Formats: sequence, C-alpha cells, structure tokens
Amino acid sequence: MRYVIMLAAGIVGFVATGASAAEQRITINIDDSKFEVQQKSPLQAGTPIVIVLRNNDIVQHGFTSPQMVGAALKASGGGLEAFGKGVEGIHVDTGKTAVIRFTPQQDGKFAFRCDLHPQMKGELYELEVLRGSGGG
Repeated sequence: MRYVIMLAAGIVGFVATGASAAEQRITINIDDSKFEVQQKSPLQAGTPIVIVLRNNDIVQHGFTSPQMVGAALKASGGGLEAFGKGVEGIHVDTGKTAVIRFTPQQDGKFAFRCDLHPQMKGELYELEVLRGSGGG
C-alpha cells in the first residue's frame, strides 16, 4: 500500500492509494500572493502530473521547481506553448491560467515557488511506506 501526504500553503491531506491513474491533475490557484491547492490529489511516482495554475491575483507570478529542471515538460497558456527539457519555470499574467505537464524524475518532496516573489512557496509530498512480508 502507498501512503501519500500533501502539504501546500497550509493545506494537508493524507490518502492511502492503490493503482496509479493515467495522469494526476492538480489545480493551484494564486490568490493574495499565496499558492492554494484546490483538491487533495495524491502524487504517485512515475505518473504524469498536470498542474493547472490559475493566477487570480493582481500581479504576474512565476512557478518553478527543482523537480522540473531537466524533466521533459510541456507548458501552455495564453495561446503560447513551450516544451522540452530546457523549461524550468513559467510566468502567469494576472487573470490567466497555465497548464504544466511532466513526469517527476524522483520520489519525495515536490517544492515549488514564485521566482518573482521569494516569500511565495508551496510543497507537495509523496511518502511510500513499504511493508515487510512479516505482516506489519
């Protein structure tokens, strides 16, 4: 069994999961210079992630993560699209939505931040608990 903990901008979720889905969809709203995860979807290693990022704030914000560096990534929004391994983050204008697709290369913490406003940070976690054959 896989146990997943999510934490982002003060929101915590704990979910036990079974089989992997085709892709994981996470919606993150930006309001009052804070990232707010809208649903508590579990992250599973090796499964593609779709992040829908909505900027409801009055200024432009960025979204970047060490998990995105070197990953094959596709980002789209406002009629523009970028893809490849050189995309390490995006900027989202006020009132706009961006969609980011990629598959994380490693398990564990998925930290993200706004590169324009250093105080804006969030994290998603994946913890896999392995049980021994001794029944515990």
